[in-house]
Amino acid sequence: MKVSYAFFDVDGTLLRGKSMFEFHDFWYQRWIGVSDLHRREEYEDASAVLRMQCESTNSRSVINLRYYELFAGRQVDEVQRCAQAWASGKIADPKSLITHVVAEVQSLRDRGSEPVFVSGSFVEALQPIAQHLGVCHILATRLLHDGIRYSGRIKHPQTIGPGKANAIRKFATEQAIDLKNSWAYGDDISDLEMLEAVGNPVAVVGDPLLERAANERAWRHISANHS
Repeated sequence: MKVSYAFFDVDGTLLRGKSMFEFHDFWYQRWIGVSDLHRREEYEDASAVLRMQCESTNSRSVINLRYYELFAGRQVDEVQRCAQAWASGKIADPKSLITHVVAEVQSLRDRGSEPVFVSGSFVEALQPIAQHLGVCHILATRLLHDGIRYSGRIKHPQTIGPGKANAIRKFATEQAIDLKNSWAYGDDISDLEMLEAVGNPVAVVGDPLLERAANERAWRHISANHS
C-alpha cells in the first residue's frame, strides 16, 4: 500500500515547452490544417487573442479560461485523437522530457510514493504522457462536454496557481494521506503554494523568483536545465 504521494507540475518540470500552446499550434497546423482561407484566419485570430492575453496583465487563470473557450464546438473524439498524436510526438522526442526529473518519478515510486500530475493543462493532452510514465492520477483541467462536443467551459476549480494547492489538499482528503509525508515538484513561482502544501517540496529552478523562494525556505532544488 502506498504511504505517500509525489505531486509533479508538468510543463517546465517534467516536460519542456508549454503543452497548451503547443497543442493549439498542432491542432491547426498539423491536424485540421490551415490551407483554406477560413481555417487560416481562424487560426490567426485565435493565436492573436492568446498572444494579447499573455502580453496583458491578466492572470494565468484568465488566460487559461480564454484558451479553453476556443474548444467550444470541437468534437470530443477528434480532440482526443489529436491529443494522442501530439503527445506521441512529444514522447518520441528525446529532448522533450526533462529526464533527470523523470528519473525522480521512478525513484520516488520505487520508494513507495505514488506520482501525481498537477497542471493547468487539460487531461486529454496529459493522459498519454501520464500513461508513458506510469502515472495513474492527474489533477488537471477537465473540459466540459455533452459527450459529443466541448462547451468551451471547464470544470471548476482551476488547477493553476493556488488552485494546484487546493486540488492537492482535496486529493489528500479523499485519499486519507498526510501531505507532510508527500513530495511536490514545481518550476515556477506560481507553484509556490503547491510546494508549501507538502512536507517535501522540490523546486525545479529556472525561474529566479522560485529559486529565491526555495533558498529562503532551505528547500531542495534541482536545475531545469541539467543534462
